[in-house]
Amino acid sequence: MKTQGLVIGMLMSVLFISCKTPAPVIGVLSGDIAPEISAFNSTGSAHKLSDSKGKLILVEFWDSYNTVARKNHFEMQRMYGRYKDVEFKEGNGFEIFSLSIDADKAAWSKAVKEDGITWPIIVNDSKAWNATAVLDYKIASLPKYFLINDQGIIINHNIIISDLEKILESLKD
Repeated sequence: MKTQGLVIGMLMSVLFISCKTPAPVIGVLSGDIAPEISAFNSTGSAHKLSDSKGKLILVEFWDSYNTVARKNHFEMQRMYGRYKDVEFKEGNGFEIFSLSIDADKAAWSKAVKEDGITWPIIVNDSKAWNATAVLDYKIASLPKYFLINDQGIIINHNIIISDLEKILESLKD
């Protein structure tokens, strides 16, 4: 009888342990903790992704030579203006963390001006395809977009900008 009770107890422990939800890991899929990004703006000030914690954040990877990314900036600017102060289920306000991977900083600065980008976090990593963030996020083509919640968890990846407004509307409080 004692052996049977011990076996049942061990089985219950195994079942309980195996039913636990795994802890989030740092990665690039929905449900993963977003890897940290740190880069500099045009005046040399450092910005970290984690500084925007508490907000719903769209992370953008782009460069000045990518025509798709450049065309998307118009819609992103419009959505930023519309949603920056909105309360979401997954964050208080909407932020864009725009990371250019231009090796040529002058080309990046020119593109930002030409595209009329006014959201506050516009940074560049001139290491381009060797930038830590590019490697951490496994970026193989541009543009790429990730939506991150107020806790730093990726809630959507491989976003198409034409779908972003629907996604934001579905997340409104």
